[in-house]
Amino acid sequence: MNIVQTFWSGPTVTDRQTVLSNRGGWLSCEYNWMSWALSCLQAKDVFGAVNLVTDDIGKEILINKLQLPYATVSTPLQGILDQYPASLWALAKIYTYSIQTGPFLHLDGDLYLWQKPSPDVLNGQLIAQNLDKNLPFYAEILNIVHDNFSFIPDVISRNRFENEDLYASNAGILGGSNLPFFKEYCRQAFEFVNKNKSALSKVKGGGLNFIFEQYLFCRLASEYNIPVTYYKGVVDNPVFKDFIRFEDYPNVQMVHPVGGFKQYPHVCDHLAKKLRRDYPEYYYRVINLLQDAGVKIRSAIYTLPDLDIDALPGLQARSKKSITNHQSFLRTQAVIDYLNKNYFAAQEVTVDKNVTRTEINEQVLSRLDKAIDKKRLLEIYTLETKHNSLLKATYKDAISINKLYKSGVDAYEQIQDTFSKPIDQLSQITVSVQPGYLQSKAGWDWKYDYIKDIPTIIERNFNLKRVPQNVILLPDILQAGIKEYYPDDLDLILFETLKTPLKLCELLTEMKQYFSDEDINDSIAKFENLIISTVKRLLYFGLLKINLE
Repeated sequence: MNIVQTFWSGPTVTDRQTVLSNRGGWLSCEYNWMSWALSCLQAKDVFGAVNLVTDDIGKEILINKLQLPYATVSTPLQGILDQYPASLWALAKIYTYSIQTGPFLHLDGDLYLWQKPSPDVLNGQLIAQNLDKNLPFYAEILNIVHDNFSFIPDVISRNRFENEDLYASNAGILGGSNLPFFKEYCRQAFEFVNKNKSALSKVKGGGLNFIFEQYLFCRLASEYNIPVTYYKGVVDNPVFKDFIRFEDYPNVQMVHPVGGFKQYPHVCDHLAKKLRRDYPEYYYRVINLLQDAGVKIRSAIYTLPDLDIDALPGLQARSKKSITNHQSFLRTQAVIDYLNKNYFAAQEVTVDKNVTRTEINEQVLSRLDKAIDKKRLLEIYTLETKHNSLLKATYKDAISINKLYKSGVDAYEQIQDTFSKPIDQLSQITVSVQPGYLQSKAGWDWKYDYIKDIPTIIERNFNLKRVPQNVILLPDILQAGIKEYYPDDLDLILFETLKTPLKLCELLTEMKQYFSDEDINDSIAKFENLIISTVKRLLYFGLLKINLE
């Protein structure tokens, strides 16, 4: 069976620099290329060989620069899709399906396999990742299509999805041995797009890809009464949470961060750390490629002047900037902006990034009537002051930076190795709280993942009552910053308990006092799984550490 992937850089007018900085839906462009690397390398590990269909820029980046170990590389996509917008990226995959001459399995570049599909799956006439059932976005896009497109194949007409279940075949994995079907399917996909070129812009983003690739495939298979064998089962929830569980390694078949999951910081961090752990030379090759091209990356640790480049495999030395004096009061300023807009009508208050407590007192607090609003402002100012203090202390010199970086590399490897052990060995592992954190109190949750969300969070908090809670600040190593964590009750109990190192078997005994006998006796396995899963999550986040003998 031919294992194949498709990379299309877009119409020929797209230059290499633009392609390099393309995020491909990810939070930052480095994750796009790390994703391609991990996907290719895992496919090669599972199947022994994987082949690439691409264009000239794709070959230059993936093969010449990143040196990914594809068995064969062909460039039939060069110029052949120039008449189509880059947003119709699935057309490149459709073209790849159409040129196959034998049984094949196509893998997306954001899909990572750890377990080979069974022979029953691989021998199927038609193969797909999973069956999507009644996911709302399909009907939304189909309604736009039917309202605006002039050519609608009968197989996807309205009466095929209205008032009945709507199914589609997820194409993270797609293939099979029925080549005549694929010829007809690909012909109809291109015909559908070509006959509606004047209306393509009516479907925003890349939504149309789901129709002519996944929905059409499923409908045609049903129309021709050809069974589809699925690697995974039915998915009827658009969240797809089960497909992003990096933390379940090694007991995970695959990971496929679809849609908005590519924007989740913890998903991006798992991707980066997993590639760095298993294939470090490719990880650092991605970093080098983007830094050489002058492309901005999220992984700020590699811009620090004190990071020991010689200790990292293949990372090249280059001019760098220091961030150790950087102070951020983004949320404090956002609170002041909110107050300007909603409370201070006469004169706006402006406070720069080096805001001081004196300025807060003189310029803002004196003008607020409500004590609760003063609490909100002082709380976020105090929290951001602690952020900045911990930032300076954490990244203060070369010794601190390199020790922290190495500890991050070692920690991820230890967690992966530890949770690959059988339960009797796992229970003897000692765990404790990771040093270097700051613990504080808060009345509101101020955490944000994206700067653009800060105003929304501020407005939300000004409309919520104060709820006492804990917040823990700790280093965010790859981003050379500080992250904050709001523990729930179980997190906090574990955190406090593990300030004294304990073996996991001892921790399980200790934690029984916080659960009723009925809960524990009802399912001891469920209780133990809850505690161990929570420990693992806190380990991955960096709140806990594994104590080696």
